[in-house]
Amino acid sequence: MATRRRRQSGCAGRLMSLVAALLLLLSVGIVAVIALFFLAPERLPSLAFLDRFSQALPTIAVPPAFAPDEELPTLVAAIELPTVTPTETEPPLAPTWTPPPVQPSATPLPFSTLKPSVTPSPLPTFPTKTPTPTYTPTATNTPTVTPPGPTPTPSPTRSAFIFTKTDNSPFYLQNHANNAGCGWLGVAGEVLDLNRNPVAFGSYRVHVWGSGIDERVLVGSAPDYGPSGWEQFVFDSPVMRDYNVQLESPSGTAVSQVYRVQTRPNCSENLLQINFVQNH
Repeated sequence: MATRRRRQSGCAGRLMSLVAALLLLLSVGIVAVIALFFLAPERLPSLAFLDRFSQALPTIAVPPAFAPDEELPTLVAAIELPTVTPTETEPPLAPTWTPPPVQPSATPLPFSTLKPSVTPSPLPTFPTKTPTPTYTPTATNTPTVTPPGPTPTPSPTRSAFIFTKTDNSPFYLQNHANNAGCGWLGVAGEVLDLNRNPVAFGSYRVHVWGSGIDERVLVGSAPDYGPSGWEQFVFDSPVMRDYNVQLESPSGTAVSQVYRVQTRPNCSENLLQINFVQNH
């Protein structure tokens, strides 16, 4: 029984599939004919059988409504209505189409620019009021009394010692009295009388001391500085040192004040010269 039912159901299924396939083919054919009608009607088969069918049909005579000899009824004239002439509400079309003019492209508006800030103008500077100067009376010249006769010349101040140094002493020179050159440092000079003449040899002596030395030298013993010249070596190179210089008699009595001098550390100034002159 079950096998029989399976066979019946299988036959029914095949039949349904066949019917569905036929319907599908029919639909495809109809769609193809319609498409061919619209796309290529000249390719459709000729329908001449329709013309033969129309010729075979009998001709049916239509009897006239009135006999030819009968008078036709008089027709009442219809009311003639005035024909309305249509007015042209629209202007006639232009014969040719004119393209509209090309509108210029819109120019973009510039961005808003900030207005420059207003710079305040500087305030004018007014000059300050200058006070009016007060009047100062000018002093009158006081007449001076001019003494009659020539102006007296003051006499030089007399020193307590009979010898003083000259006005240009001391002064500095480069060593020229020996061959030691820059390897020498000394103090030298000469002694003059009231008439600015050299004194006699050995009439006086010069005492030099300080910075490690204490020496006395006779006047006239160094003729390179003059007939009354004298010289005292103090060091073997130019250095800055302080010394005391005084003119004495041969017995050791001071005939001038003590003069304090200073040497210089320069090869072009390694000779310090001091001259003595009689004052009274």
